[in-house]
Amino acid sequence: MQKRKLKISRLLLLILPIVLVIGIGIYMGFSSNKKEEETSVETIATIMIDAGHGGYDGGTVGEDGTCEKDLTLAIALKMGEELEKINPEIKVLYTRTSDDISWSENEEDDLKERVELAKKEKADYFISIHINSNEDSSVYGYYSNVRANDSISMDIASKISENLFESGWKEDLGTRTTEYEALYVVDYLEIPSILFEAGFITNPEECARLNKEENQDLIAHALAKAYNDYIKQAQN
Repeated sequence: MQKRKLKISRLLLLILPIVLVIGIGIYMGFSSNKKEEETSVETIATIMIDAGHGGYDGGTVGEDGTCEKDLTLAIALKMGEELEKINPEIKVLYTRTSDDISWSENEEDDLKERVELAKKEKADYFISIHINSNEDSSVYGYYSNVRANDSISMDIASKISENLFESGWKEDLGTRTTEYEALYVVDYLEIPSILFEAGFITNPEECARLNKEENQDLIAHALAKAYNDYIKQAQN
């Protein structure tokens, strides 16, 4: 009888640690799920940020060899980071996050894919970031392109201009519509869509300014703040 009790005691000593480990695992899993539920953030709007060009398509090229695709990507990523910092309730998506592209090296397919990505992800807003060019190297400044009937983007474009002007980036060329110059990524989307030209890469002075990280930060903040302010305003 005594030997039997001893065997049972030994068995309990073996089983108890296992039960304890399982119990701790279940508790930790429950706590982790609970924590995730508590920290999950509601999405109030989704914005897709498109860094113009990329991959095979370098876009316009500055006198110093600067490629448009590199500047647009830098500003796009900074804008997304700024938006996530300002308002975690805004979901940020990108058409590309590197120089690699997932679609064919064909301009028509390129533009279509960017539009289809926005539709597939059910984005509420779309902005395509570009750097302009002109035969006259003295031309400089930024402006937004929107559809003539897109009053929301008109409002956001106005906020972008205000933010940039207030931050000292005063070369505002206003807001233009696509009535006379169609732009695929603007005209083939039904959601509020902007093609933003951040400056002229063909102007050596402006190109040098766009290459500076602090100026990219400034532009990214102005863009992010404009969207956040509009979305918050629309929520009220």
